[in-house]
Amino acid sequence: MTRRRAIAVVVVIASVAAACSRRTADPPPLVTTTVAAADTAAPSTESRDSTAPTPSSTELTPTNRPPSGPGVPEVAITQIGCPSDLDRSDGLELACGVVTVPIDRADRAIGTTSITVATLAGYDPGFETPVAVLQGGPGGASSALGAWFPQQPFTQVFIDQRGTGFEGPEFDCPEITAALGLIFSTDAANAEELADDAYDACALRLQDDIVLQNTDSEAHAADVVDTMTALGYRRWVAYGVSYGTTIGLELLRDEPAGLVGVVLDGVYPPELDTDSGLEFSASRALDVIDATCAAESDCRGYLADGSVRATLERVMVEFDADPMVVPLGGNEIGYTESIDLLLDGRRVAEFVFATMYHESLLRYLPAVLGGLDERDPSSARWLSRNGARLVISGQAANDEGTYFAVQCRDRLPFTEGIGADRSPFAAAIAPLPLAAVCDEWSRPPAPEVAGSPVSSSIPTLLLSGEFDPITPGVYAEEVADRLDAATIVEQQGRGHGIWYGDECIAELVQLFVADPLRQLDIGCADVGPPVEWARP
Repeated sequence: MTRRRAIAVVVVIASVAAACSRRTADPPPLVTTTVAAADTAAPSTESRDSTAPTPSSTELTPTNRPPSGPGVPEVAITQIGCPSDLDRSDGLELACGVVTVPIDRADRAIGTTSITVATLAGYDPGFETPVAVLQGGPGGASSALGAWFPQQPFTQVFIDQRGTGFEGPEFDCPEITAALGLIFSTDAANAEELADDAYDACALRLQDDIVLQNTDSEAHAADVVDTMTALGYRRWVAYGVSYGTTIGLELLRDEPAGLVGVVLDGVYPPELDTDSGLEFSASRALDVIDATCAAESDCRGYLADGSVRATLERVMVEFDADPMVVPLGGNEIGYTESIDLLLDGRRVAEFVFATMYHESLLRYLPAVLGGLDERDPSSARWLSRNGARLVISGQAANDEGTYFAVQCRDRLPFTEGIGADRSPFAAAIAPLPLAAVCDEWSRPPAPEVAGSPVSSSIPTLLLSGEFDPITPGVYAEEVADRLDAATIVEQQGRGHGIWYGDECIAELVQLFVADPLRQLDIGCADVGPPVEWARP
Protein backbone atom coordinates (compact mmCIF):
# COMPACT_ATOMS: atom_id res chain seq x y z
CA MET A 1 0.00 0.00 0.00
CA THR A 2 1.08 3.56 -0.65
CA ARG A 3 1.43 5.89 2.29
CA ARG A 4 -0.56 9.13 2.32
CA ARG A 5 0.63 12.21 4.13
CA ALA A 6 -0.37 11.89 7.79
CA ILE A 7 -0.67 15.67 7.82
CA ALA A 8 -2.26 16.77 4.57
CA VAL A 9 -0.75 20.03 3.37
CA VAL A 10 -4.08 21.81 3.33
CA VAL A 11 -4.12 25.39 4.33
CA VAL A 12 -7.17 26.68 6.09
CA ILE A 13 -7.28 29.38 8.72
CA ALA A 14 -10.40 28.52 10.66
CA SER A 15 -12.21 25.48 11.93
CA VAL A 16 -15.97 25.15 12.35
CA ALA A 17 -17.67 21.82 12.98
CA ALA A 18 -20.57 20.53 10.90
CA ALA A 19 -23.92 22.11 11.65
CA CYS A 20 -26.35 20.33 13.94
CA SER A 21 -29.13 22.90 14.03
CA ARG A 22 -30.35 26.10 12.39
CA ARG A 23 -31.53 29.40 13.78
CA THR A 24 -35.26 29.96 13.66
CA ALA A 25 -35.32 33.75 14.11
CA ASP A 26 -35.69 35.95 11.02
CA PRO A 27 -32.21 36.25 9.48
CA PRO A 28 -30.73 39.41 7.95
CA PRO A 29 -31.07 39.70 4.16
CA LEU A 30 -28.69 37.58 2.10
CA VAL A 31 -27.85 40.53 -0.15
CA THR A 32 -26.53 43.07 2.32
CA THR A 33 -25.37 45.79 -0.05
CA THR A 34 -27.90 47.21 -2.50
CA VAL A 35 -26.80 47.87 -6.05
CA ALA A 36 -27.77 49.88 -9.10
CA ALA A 37 -30.72 48.67 -11.15
CA ALA A 38 -29.97 46.18 -13.93
CA ASP A 39 -30.22 48.80 -16.69
CA THR A 40 -28.11 51.39 -14.89
CA ALA A 41 -24.35 51.83 -15.06
CA ALA A 42 -22.48 50.77 -11.94
CA PRO A 43 -21.44 53.71 -9.75
CA SER A 44 -17.81 54.72 -9.89
CA THR A 45 -17.58 55.68 -6.22
CA GLU A 46 -18.64 53.97 -3.02
CA SER A 47 -22.36 54.61 -2.74
CA ARG A 48 -25.52 52.79 -1.83
CA ASP A 49 -28.98 53.03 -3.34
CA SER A 50 -31.19 52.63 -0.31
CA THR A 51 -34.37 52.96 -2.35
CA ALA A 52 -33.88 49.83 -4.45
CA PRO A 53 -33.04 46.87 -2.22
CA THR A 54 -32.30 43.52 -3.85
CA PRO A 55 -34.76 40.76 -2.86
CA SER A 56 -33.44 38.96 0.22
CA SER A 57 -35.77 36.09 0.98
CA THR A 58 -36.58 32.71 -0.50
CA GLU A 59 -35.07 32.74 -4.00
CA LEU A 60 -33.28 35.18 -6.26
CA THR A 61 -34.48 34.19 -9.72
CA PRO A 62 -33.25 35.18 -13.17
CA THR A 63 -36.09 37.70 -13.48
CA ASN A 64 -35.04 39.81 -10.50
CA ARG A 65 -31.27 39.89 -10.94
CA PRO A 66 -29.10 41.22 -13.75
CA PRO A 67 -27.93 38.88 -16.51
CA SER A 68 -24.37 37.53 -16.44
CA GLY A 69 -23.98 35.75 -19.74
CA PRO A 70 -24.74 32.29 -21.10
CA GLY A 71 -26.12 29.82 -18.61
CA VAL A 72 -27.07 32.31 -15.93
CA PRO A 73 -30.71 31.14 -15.78
CA GLU A 74 -29.34 27.89 -14.35
CA VAL A 75 -27.99 29.80 -11.35
CA ALA A 76 -30.41 30.45 -8.52
CA ILE A 77 -29.89 31.39 -4.87
CA THR A 78 -32.19 30.29 -2.07
CA GLN A 79 -31.81 31.84 1.36
CA ILE A 80 -31.91 29.43 4.30
CA GLY A 81 -31.24 29.73 8.01
CA CYS A 82 -27.59 29.62 8.94
CA PRO A 83 -26.34 26.62 10.93
CA SER A 84 -25.96 27.37 14.62
CA ASP A 85 -22.23 26.65 14.39
CA LEU A 86 -21.88 29.86 12.39
CA ASP A 87 -23.24 31.98 15.28
CA ARG A 88 -20.85 34.83 16.02
CA SER A 89 -19.70 35.79 19.50
CA ASP A 90 -20.08 39.52 18.73
CA GLY A 91 -23.85 39.26 18.24
CA LEU A 92 -23.73 40.03 14.51
CA GLU A 93 -25.71 37.72 12.26
CA LEU A 94 -24.71 36.07 9.04
CA ALA A 95 -27.17 35.42 6.25
CA CYS A 96 -26.85 32.07 4.47
CA GLY A 97 -27.92 30.69 1.13
CA VAL A 98 -27.66 27.76 -1.27
CA VAL A 99 -26.48 28.53 -4.81
CA THR A 100 -27.43 26.27 -7.72
CA VAL A 101 -24.65 26.13 -10.33
CA PRO A 102 -23.90 23.96 -13.39
CA ILE A 103 -21.85 20.85 -12.58
CA ASP A 104 -19.89 21.23 -15.81
CA ARG A 105 -20.19 24.46 -17.76
CA ALA A 106 -18.88 22.73 -20.88
CA ASP A 107 -21.61 20.08 -20.72
CA ARG A 108 -24.83 21.53 -19.30
CA ALA A 109 -26.66 18.24 -19.83
CA ILE A 110 -24.93 16.82 -16.75
CA GLY A 111 -27.14 19.00 -14.58
CA THR A 112 -26.61 21.24 -11.59
CA THR A 113 -25.20 21.04 -8.09
CA SER A 114 -25.19 23.38 -5.12
CA ILE A 115 -22.65 25.33 -3.13
CA THR A 116 -23.25 27.44 -0.04
CA VAL A 117 -22.67 31.11 0.72
CA ALA A 118 -22.80 33.29 3.82
CA THR A 119 -22.79 37.09 3.95
CA LEU A 120 -21.84 39.56 6.67
CA ALA A 121 -23.05 43.12 6.22
CA GLY A 122 -20.50 45.92 6.38
CA TYR A 123 -20.80 48.66 8.97
CA ASP A 124 -20.44 51.55 6.49
CA PRO A 125 -23.70 52.10 4.55
CA GLY A 126 -21.80 54.10 1.94
CA PHE A 127 -19.42 51.27 1.07
CA GLU A 128 -20.98 49.61 -1.98
CA THR A 129 -18.21 47.28 -3.15
CA PRO A 130 -18.45 43.82 -1.51
CA VAL A 131 -15.61 41.33 -1.10
CA ALA A 132 -15.88 37.66 -2.08
CA VAL A 133 -13.92 35.75 0.61
CA LEU A 134 -12.25 32.53 -0.56
CA GLN A 135 -10.87 30.02 1.95
CA GLY A 136 -7.79 27.84 1.55
CA GLY A 137 -7.34 24.10 1.35
CA PRO A 138 -8.26 22.95 -1.25
CA GLY A 139 -11.32 21.86 0.68
CA GLY A 140 -11.77 24.65 3.21
CA ALA A 141 -15.21 26.14 3.77
CA SER A 142 -15.22 29.92 3.39
CA SER A 143 -18.46 30.13 5.37
CA ALA A 144 -16.53 28.91 8.42
CA LEU A 145 -14.53 32.14 8.29
CA GLY A 146 -17.79 34.08 8.57
CA ALA A 147 -18.14 32.88 12.15
CA TRP A 148 -15.12 34.90 13.29
CA PHE A 149 -13.78 37.25 10.61
CA PRO A 150 -14.09 40.81 11.97
CA GLN A 151 -16.80 43.00 10.50
CA GLN A 152 -15.52 45.39 7.83
CA PRO A 153 -16.92 48.60 6.34
CA PHE A 154 -17.74 46.52 3.25
CA THR A 155 -19.95 43.45 2.96
CA GLN A 156 -18.13 40.11 3.03
CA VAL A 157 -19.49 37.26 0.89
CA PHE A 158 -18.09 33.90 2.01
CA ILE A 159 -18.35 31.50 -0.95
CA ASP A 160 -17.77 27.81 -0.27
CA GLN A 161 -15.84 25.44 -2.50
CA ARG A 162 -17.61 22.43 -3.94
CA GLY A 163 -18.10 19.62 -1.45
CA THR A 164 -17.67 21.92 1.57
CA GLY A 165 -20.04 24.12 3.55
CA PHE A 166 -23.37 23.36 5.18
CA GLU A 167 -25.59 22.06 2.34
CA GLY A 168 -25.11 20.11 -0.88
CA PRO A 169 -22.47 17.49 -1.72
CA GLU A 170 -20.20 16.48 1.17
CA PHE A 171 -16.64 15.52 0.27
CA ASP A 172 -15.29 15.05 3.78
CA CYS A 173 -13.28 11.95 4.67
CA PRO A 174 -14.52 10.92 8.14
CA GLU A 175 -12.46 7.76 7.67
CA ILE A 176 -9.22 9.66 8.33
CA THR A 177 -10.71 11.66 11.20
CA ALA A 178 -11.81 8.44 12.91
CA ALA A 179 -8.35 6.93 12.43
CA LEU A 180 -6.35 9.88 13.83
CA GLY A 181 -6.43 8.58 17.41
CA LEU A 182 -4.80 5.30 16.38
CA ILE A 183 -2.45 7.05 13.95
CA PHE A 184 -1.18 9.33 16.72
CA SER A 185 -0.78 6.41 19.12
CA THR A 186 1.31 4.05 17.02
CA ASP A 187 4.70 3.83 15.36
CA ALA A 188 5.52 5.10 11.90
CA ALA A 189 4.93 1.83 10.01
CA ASN A 190 1.49 1.24 11.52
CA ALA A 191 0.57 4.92 11.17
CA GLU A 192 1.37 4.74 7.44
CA GLU A 193 -0.88 1.73 6.95
CA LEU A 194 -3.75 3.22 8.96
CA ALA A 195 -3.64 6.50 7.03
CA ASP A 196 -3.39 4.65 3.73
CA ASP A 197 -6.40 2.47 4.51
CA ALA A 198 -8.48 5.47 5.62
CA TYR A 199 -7.80 7.50 2.47
CA ASP A 200 -8.31 4.45 0.25
CA ALA A 201 -11.74 3.86 1.83
CA CYS A 202 -12.71 7.50 1.31
CA ALA A 203 -11.56 7.48 -2.32
CA LEU A 204 -13.53 4.28 -2.99
CA ARG A 205 -16.68 5.75 -1.44
CA LEU A 206 -16.47 8.98 -3.48
CA GLN A 207 -15.07 7.63 -6.75
CA ASP A 208 -18.35 7.76 -8.72
CA ASP A 209 -19.52 11.18 -7.55
CA ILE A 210 -20.13 13.25 -10.68
CA VAL A 211 -19.68 16.55 -8.84
CA LEU A 212 -16.34 15.47 -7.41
CA GLN A 213 -15.27 14.50 -10.92
CA ASN A 214 -16.00 18.07 -12.01
CA THR A 215 -14.33 19.81 -9.06
CA ASP A 216 -11.24 21.87 -9.84
CA SER A 217 -9.96 25.43 -9.55
CA GLU A 218 -11.57 26.50 -12.82
CA ALA A 219 -14.98 25.35 -11.56
CA HIS A 220 -14.43 27.06 -8.20
CA ALA A 221 -13.62 30.36 -9.91
CA ALA A 222 -16.66 30.10 -12.18
CA ASP A 223 -18.85 29.37 -9.14
CA VAL A 224 -17.57 32.57 -7.52
CA VAL A 225 -18.40 34.66 -10.61
CA ASP A 226 -21.88 33.18 -10.93
CA THR A 227 -22.59 33.68 -7.22
CA MET A 228 -21.51 37.33 -7.13
CA THR A 229 -23.37 38.10 -10.36
CA ALA A 230 -26.52 36.28 -9.27
CA LEU A 231 -26.49 38.24 -6.01
CA GLY A 232 -26.66 41.40 -8.14
CA TYR A 233 -23.19 42.80 -7.54
CA ARG A 234 -21.88 44.70 -10.57
CA ARG A 235 -18.63 45.73 -8.89
CA TRP A 236 -16.72 43.50 -6.46
CA VAL A 237 -13.32 42.53 -5.10
CA ALA A 238 -12.07 39.00 -4.36
CA TYR A 239 -9.97 38.10 -1.31
CA GLY A 240 -8.27 34.69 -1.23
CA VAL A 241 -6.05 33.11 1.40
CA SER A 242 -3.62 30.29 0.53
CA TYR A 243 -5.41 27.98 -1.96
CA GLY A 244 -8.05 30.72 -2.11
CA THR A 245 -5.36 32.76 -3.90
CA THR A 246 -5.27 30.07 -6.60
CA ILE A 247 -8.98 30.67 -7.15
CA GLY A 248 -8.24 34.41 -7.10
CA LEU A 249 -5.59 33.94 -9.76
CA GLU A 250 -8.05 32.00 -11.92
CA LEU A 251 -10.37 34.99 -11.61
CA LEU A 252 -7.51 37.25 -12.70
CA ARG A 253 -6.84 34.96 -15.65
CA ASP A 254 -10.46 35.26 -16.83
CA GLU A 255 -11.02 38.93 -15.83
CA PRO A 256 -14.81 38.55 -15.47
CA ALA A 257 -17.05 41.59 -15.68
CA GLY A 258 -17.52 43.22 -12.28
CA LEU A 259 -14.20 42.13 -10.77
CA VAL A 260 -12.28 45.33 -10.01
CA GLY A 261 -9.56 44.07 -7.67
CA VAL A 262 -8.07 40.99 -6.00
CA VAL A 263 -6.30 40.54 -2.66
CA LEU A 264 -3.99 37.50 -2.54
CA ASP A 265 -2.98 36.58 1.03
CA GLY A 266 -0.33 33.84 1.07
CA VAL A 267 0.12 33.32 -2.66
CA TYR A 268 -0.19 29.74 -3.99
CA PRO A 269 0.50 30.05 -7.75
CA PRO A 270 -1.10 27.58 -10.18
CA GLU A 271 2.26 26.92 -11.85
CA LEU A 272 3.92 25.87 -8.56
CA ASP A 273 5.41 22.36 -8.45
CA THR A 274 3.91 21.27 -5.13
CA ASP A 275 6.57 18.62 -4.49
CA SER A 276 9.63 20.85 -4.79
CA GLY A 277 7.62 23.84 -3.56
CA LEU A 278 6.80 22.27 -0.21
CA GLU A 279 10.40 21.25 0.34
CA PHE A 280 11.58 24.77 -0.50
CA SER A 281 8.98 26.68 1.52
CA ALA A 282 9.33 24.57 4.67
CA SER A 283 13.14 24.70 4.66
CA ARG A 284 13.13 28.42 3.88
CA ALA A 285 10.81 29.18 6.81
CA LEU A 286 12.94 27.11 9.17
CA ASP A 287 16.04 29.01 8.05
CA VAL A 288 14.31 32.37 8.59
CA ILE A 289 13.20 31.35 12.09
CA ASP A 290 16.72 30.08 12.79
CA ALA A 291 18.31 33.36 11.70
CA THR A 292 15.78 35.50 13.57
CA CYS A 293 16.29 33.52 16.76
CA ALA A 294 20.08 33.61 16.41
CA ALA A 295 19.91 37.42 16.35
CA GLU A 296 18.15 37.52 19.76
CA SER A 297 20.15 36.62 22.86
CA ASP A 298 17.07 35.51 24.79
CA CYS A 299 16.07 33.15 21.99
CA ARG A 300 19.58 31.76 21.53
CA GLY A 301 19.65 31.02 25.24
CA TYR A 302 16.87 28.45 24.89
CA LEU A 303 19.09 26.25 22.70
CA ALA A 304 22.26 24.40 23.58
CA ASP A 305 24.04 25.48 20.41
CA GLY A 306 21.91 28.53 19.54
CA SER A 307 20.53 26.96 16.34
CA VAL A 308 16.86 26.14 15.78
CA ARG A 309 17.57 23.95 12.73
CA ALA A 310 20.42 22.00 14.33
CA THR A 311 18.39 21.44 17.48
CA LEU A 312 15.34 20.27 15.55
CA GLU A 313 17.35 17.82 13.45
CA ARG A 314 19.12 16.48 16.54
CA VAL A 315 15.81 16.08 18.39
CA MET A 316 14.30 14.23 15.42
CA VAL A 317 17.13 11.67 15.55
CA GLU A 318 16.86 11.33 19.34
CA PHE A 319 13.09 10.86 19.32
CA ASP A 320 13.18 8.38 16.44
CA ALA A 321 15.58 6.28 18.50
CA ASP A 322 13.63 6.71 21.74
CA PRO A 323 10.07 8.08 21.34
CA MET A 324 8.10 9.54 24.24
CA VAL A 325 4.50 8.60 25.03
CA VAL A 326 2.37 11.66 25.90
CA PRO A 327 -1.16 11.13 27.31
CA LEU A 328 -3.64 13.69 25.95
CA GLY A 329 -7.27 14.21 26.88
CA GLY A 330 -9.87 14.47 24.12
CA ASN A 331 -11.10 17.86 25.39
CA GLU A 332 -7.66 19.51 25.14
CA ILE A 333 -7.05 18.45 21.56
CA GLY A 334 -10.63 18.57 20.26
CA TYR A 335 -10.90 14.84 19.63
CA THR A 336 -13.57 12.28 20.42
CA GLU A 337 -11.38 10.34 22.84
CA SER A 338 -8.21 10.52 24.89
CA ILE A 339 -5.04 9.22 23.27
CA ASP A 340 -1.53 8.17 24.24
CA LEU A 341 0.41 10.01 21.56
CA LEU A 342 3.70 8.50 20.43
CA LEU A 343 6.08 11.40 19.89
CA ASP A 344 8.80 10.23 17.50
CA GLY A 345 11.11 12.24 15.26
CA ARG A 346 8.80 12.44 12.30
CA ARG A 347 5.89 13.55 14.45
CA VAL A 348 8.09 16.22 16.04
CA ALA A 349 8.78 17.57 12.53
CA GLU A 350 5.10 17.43 11.51
CA PHE A 351 3.99 19.27 14.65
CA VAL A 352 6.72 21.88 14.31
CA PHE A 353 5.63 22.50 10.72
CA ALA A 354 1.97 22.88 11.77
CA THR A 355 2.97 25.33 14.51
CA MET A 356 4.99 27.46 12.09
CA TYR A 357 1.78 28.68 10.43
CA HIS A 358 0.83 30.66 13.55
CA GLU A 359 3.03 33.43 14.93
CA SER A 360 1.16 33.21 18.24
CA LEU A 361 2.57 29.68 18.72
CA LEU A 362 5.79 29.97 16.72
CA ARG A 363 7.30 32.26 19.36
CA TYR A 364 7.52 29.29 21.74
CA LEU A 365 9.22 26.85 19.34
CA PRO A 366 12.87 27.55 20.20
CA ALA A 367 12.24 27.08 23.94
CA VAL A 368 10.20 23.93 23.29
CA LEU A 369 12.85 22.46 21.01
CA GLY A 370 15.49 23.25 23.62
CA GLY A 371 13.36 21.44 26.18
CA LEU A 372 12.91 18.42 23.91
CA ASP A 373 16.68 18.33 23.46
CA GLU A 374 16.82 17.70 27.22
CA ARG A 375 13.87 15.25 27.18
CA ASP A 376 11.75 17.69 29.16
CA PRO A 377 8.24 16.17 29.62
CA SER A 378 6.47 19.55 29.73
CA SER A 379 8.00 20.56 26.37
CA ALA A 380 6.96 17.22 24.88
CA ARG A 381 3.45 17.75 26.18
CA TRP A 382 3.22 21.31 24.83
CA LEU A 383 4.26 20.27 21.31
CA SER A 384 2.09 17.14 21.36
CA ARG A 385 -1.00 18.98 22.62
CA ASN A 386 -0.75 21.91 20.22
CA GLY A 387 0.41 19.85 17.25
CA ALA A 388 -2.37 17.28 17.63
CA ARG A 389 -4.96 20.02 18.12
CA LEU A 390 -3.83 21.80 14.94
CA VAL A 391 -3.90 18.60 12.89
CA ILE A 392 -7.30 17.55 14.22
CA SER A 393 -8.85 20.99 13.73
CA GLY A 394 -7.33 21.15 10.25
CA GLN A 395 -8.88 17.81 9.35
CA ALA A 396 -12.24 18.97 10.71
CA ALA A 397 -12.06 22.23 8.75
CA ASN A 398 -11.10 20.61 5.47
CA ASP A 399 -13.00 18.28 3.15
CA GLU A 400 -10.29 15.95 1.91
CA GLY A 401 -12.24 14.80 -1.15
CA THR A 402 -12.14 18.34 -2.51
CA TYR A 403 -8.45 18.54 -1.67
CA PHE A 404 -7.55 15.43 -3.66
CA ALA A 405 -9.95 16.28 -6.51
CA VAL A 406 -8.17 19.59 -7.06
CA GLN A 407 -4.57 18.58 -6.36
CA CYS A 408 -4.72 15.39 -8.41
CA ARG A 409 -6.22 17.18 -11.42
CA ASP A 410 -4.73 20.68 -11.32
CA ARG A 411 -1.32 20.10 -9.72
CA LEU A 412 -0.22 16.54 -10.49
CA PRO A 413 0.38 17.07 -14.25
CA PHE A 414 2.88 19.82 -13.47
CA THR A 415 4.95 18.15 -10.72
CA GLU A 416 8.30 16.45 -11.18
CA GLY A 417 8.54 14.49 -7.92
CA ILE A 418 10.59 14.99 -4.79
CA GLY A 419 14.32 15.64 -4.82
CA ALA A 420 16.90 13.03 -3.85
CA ASP A 421 18.87 15.29 -1.52
CA ARG A 422 16.38 16.70 0.97
CA SER A 423 16.82 17.99 4.49
CA PRO A 424 15.60 15.69 7.31
CA PHE A 425 12.86 18.22 8.10
CA ALA A 426 11.54 18.36 4.52
CA ALA A 427 11.69 14.57 4.19
CA ALA A 428 9.67 14.14 7.38
CA ILE A 429 6.81 16.49 6.52
CA ALA A 430 6.45 15.35 2.88
CA PRO A 431 7.82 11.82 2.53
CA LEU A 432 5.95 11.07 -0.71
CA PRO A 433 5.50 12.83 -4.04
CA LEU A 434 2.03 14.00 -5.04
CA ALA A 435 1.89 11.22 -7.65
CA ALA A 436 1.89 8.59 -4.90
CA VAL A 437 -0.69 10.48 -2.85
CA CYS A 438 -3.00 10.57 -5.89
CA ASP A 439 -2.87 6.81 -6.58
CA GLU A 440 -6.44 6.17 -5.44
CA TRP A 441 -7.82 9.56 -6.56
CA SER A 442 -7.56 9.11 -10.30
CA ARG A 443 -8.41 12.33 -12.16
CA PRO A 444 -8.00 13.32 -15.81
CA PRO A 445 -5.20 15.89 -16.03
CA ALA A 446 -6.15 19.54 -16.21
CA PRO A 447 -5.45 21.37 -19.49
CA GLU A 448 -2.02 22.94 -19.78
CA VAL A 449 -3.37 26.42 -19.12
CA ALA A 450 -4.28 25.38 -15.55
CA GLY A 451 -0.59 25.15 -14.69
CA SER A 452 0.50 28.27 -16.52
CA PRO A 453 1.36 31.67 -15.01
CA VAL A 454 -1.37 34.32 -14.87
CA SER A 455 -1.21 37.75 -16.47
CA SER A 456 -3.80 40.42 -15.74
CA SER A 457 -4.43 44.16 -15.79
CA ILE A 458 -6.74 44.04 -12.75
CA PRO A 459 -5.27 45.73 -9.63
CA THR A 460 -3.93 43.18 -7.16
CA LEU A 461 -2.69 43.44 -3.57
CA LEU A 462 -0.36 40.58 -2.59
CA LEU A 463 0.25 39.85 1.11
CA SER A 464 2.89 37.56 2.66
CA GLY A 465 4.19 36.70 6.13
CA GLU A 466 7.92 36.41 6.81
CA PHE A 467 7.63 33.05 8.59
CA ASP A 468 5.00 31.48 6.32
CA PRO A 469 6.04 27.81 5.85
CA ILE A 470 3.88 27.09 2.79
CA THR A 471 3.38 30.30 0.74
CA PRO A 472 6.53 32.45 1.12
CA GLY A 473 6.86 35.98 -0.18
CA VAL A 474 8.99 34.90 -3.13
CA TYR A 475 5.88 33.32 -4.66
CA ALA A 476 4.10 36.66 -4.46
CA GLU A 477 7.05 38.37 -6.13
CA GLU A 478 7.08 35.89 -9.01
CA VAL A 479 3.34 36.28 -9.55
CA ALA A 480 3.50 40.08 -9.34
CA ASP A 481 6.06 40.21 -12.16
CA ARG A 482 3.26 39.28 -14.59
CA LEU A 483 0.58 41.60 -13.20
CA ASP A 484 0.22 45.12 -14.57
CA ALA A 485 -1.00 46.69 -11.33
CA ALA A 486 0.47 44.77 -8.39
CA THR A 487 1.30 45.96 -4.87
CA ILE A 488 3.40 43.61 -2.71
CA VAL A 489 3.43 43.66 1.09
CA GLU A 490 5.56 41.22 3.10
CA GLN A 491 5.43 41.73 6.84
CA GLN A 492 8.06 40.63 9.33
CA GLY A 493 7.15 38.44 12.28
CA ARG A 494 4.00 37.07 10.62
CA GLY A 495 2.94 33.56 9.65
CA HIS A 496 0.37 32.31 7.18
CA GLY A 497 -2.54 34.60 6.27
CA ILE A 498 -1.85 38.14 7.51
CA TRP A 499 -5.03 40.14 6.79
CA TYR A 500 -6.01 39.93 10.42
CA GLY A 501 -3.82 40.55 13.45
CA ASP A 502 -2.31 43.86 12.37
CA GLU A 503 -3.98 47.27 12.02
CA CYS A 504 -1.69 48.33 9.19
CA ILE A 505 -2.60 45.39 6.95
CA ALA A 506 -6.29 45.74 7.80
CA GLU A 507 -6.23 49.40 6.79
CA LEU A 508 -4.36 48.67 3.55
CA VAL A 509 -7.00 46.11 2.57
CA GLN A 510 -9.81 48.56 3.34
CA LEU A 511 -8.16 51.29 1.26
CA PHE A 512 -7.57 48.88 -1.61
CA VAL A 513 -11.18 47.65 -1.65
CA ALA A 514 -12.47 51.23 -1.58
CA ASP A 515 -10.33 52.15 -4.60
CA PRO A 516 -8.17 49.40 -6.15
CA LEU A 517 -6.61 51.94 -8.53
CA ARG A 518 -5.18 54.13 -5.78
CA GLN A 519 -1.45 54.18 -5.08
CA LEU A 520 -1.15 52.60 -1.63
CA ASP A 521 1.36 53.91 0.89
CA ILE A 522 2.60 50.63 2.39
CA GLY A 523 5.16 52.20 4.69
CA CYS A 524 3.28 51.15 7.81
CA ALA A 525 4.06 47.50 6.94
CA ASP A 526 7.83 48.01 6.76
CA VAL A 527 8.24 46.91 10.36
CA GLY A 528 6.06 44.08 11.56
CA PRO A 529 5.22 43.14 15.14
CA PRO A 530 8.28 42.04 17.13
CA VAL A 531 8.64 38.35 17.90
CA GLU A 532 8.42 37.97 21.67
CA TRP A 533 10.29 34.69 22.14
CA ALA A 534 9.21 32.97 25.32
CA ARG A 535 8.76 29.72 27.17
CA PRO A 536 5.19 28.37 27.06
